[in-house]
Amino acid sequence: MTIAATVGNTVETYDYAVYGFLATVLAHLFFPEATPGVALLSTFAIFGAAFVVRPLGSFVFGPLADRIGRRNTLIITLILMAVVTPLIGLLPTAESIGIAAPILLVILRLLQGLAAGGEFSAAVIYAAEFSPHNVRGRMAGRVQFGSIAGFLLAALVVLAVNATLTSEQLSSWGWRLPFLLALPMGLIGLYMRSKLGETPEYSALESREETSETPTRDAFTHFWPLVVLIFLIGSLHMIGIYMVYTYLQTYIISLDYTRTQATFVTVISLIIGLCLIPVGGRITDRWGRWRPLLTICIAVILVSYPLFAALAHAGSIGTVLLFAVLLSVGPVLYSAIVPVTYVEVVPAQVRGTIFAVGYGLVAAILGGTALPLSQFLVNITGNGQAPVFILIASAALSAVAALWVRRVLAAQPPLMAADLATTAKNAAAPS
Repeated sequence: MTIAATVGNTVETYDYAVYGFLATVLAHLFFPEATPGVALLSTFAIFGAAFVVRPLGSFVFGPLADRIGRRNTLIITLILMAVVTPLIGLLPTAESIGIAAPILLVILRLLQGLAAGGEFSAAVIYAAEFSPHNVRGRMAGRVQFGSIAGFLLAALVVLAVNATLTSEQLSSWGWRLPFLLALPMGLIGLYMRSKLGETPEYSALESREETSETPTRDAFTHFWPLVVLIFLIGSLHMIGIYMVYTYLQTYIISLDYTRTQATFVTVISLIIGLCLIPVGGRITDRWGRWRPLLTICIAVILVSYPLFAALAHAGSIGTVLLFAVLLSVGPVLYSAIVPVTYVEVVPAQVRGTIFAVGYGLVAAILGGTALPLSQFLVNITGNGQAPVFILIASAALSAVAALWVRRVLAAQPPLMAADLATTAKNAAAPS
């Protein structure tokens, strides 16, 4: 059940990560006339385009999860993802069709973002609603395991391509292979999801005729503060993962290490990250939601800059690996704990809508700007360490959210099919 719910998120993050890992190659192929810095910035901007459209996808698929169920929504989002992603691998480059190449790339990235707008939230809700309270953190965290697995698979595929192909082969046709691999992945995931049943939580709402007919209106009439809360909780979740696994690879390459070395560092960091996901789930099932989240946020604020600075003076790839792993620990543990928090602060009747919209907004505003803003800061300052302040700022926002989570969960039990009126009363922002 959890594997089937997770597989779509694996496909989603696989594509996003492949795009990020191949950014320097794609920049040359789709923006050949630009200077290297501008071309890379343009490539990252297209990366961000998928995030920008995610709120639109969340407004489509979030309410859909509340109206037609979690299972059906998971199937629809995966179909869209499985069709669009391989098409990137079939695109002609700017050398063949000129300006049409980056335009087509933008269109496909926008369609991916549309599907992603409802994928993660529906998968987390599905896993959480099937789980008893004492293990819900671990079960919901497994969806994040799928995200990290997508990053790892992307890194392994890119590492294999880099190791076996020459630079000319990679630029000519090799870059297409990682994108085309998403097709069989998507088909396998679609088969698995077709075997799923609906969650007991949603089925109970249906049997009592308590599902919301107007989830979007209900969400923004009674629960709009919870959308803000989801946004703040998601700040470190969104920025942290892409910063330590995607931007960091580009940064390591800028320190005159090879692309293969940088990808190797990312692969080892991701493997360790996968091992940390179950640890994070157990932590939150043992010590609750807000305390671990707040502790991690404070740690990220304190140690991120020293670790980023140390990377620049590491001197060897082994030392780079050590600092990269240490830098990833906080964001990875946070990403393992936060999924169940998203679910429990929102009532079941509008859970899909609020979760998807809040998460879609943070993906667009923070996730979509993280990489292009990072490259912009590097371009204007000449300092590859400048993006660390984006990570620190996101941790500060999420620290505020952790205190807000404390208030919401203290006012009521975990929100599994909670009463709408009671929940709305407790949704106000902290004073």
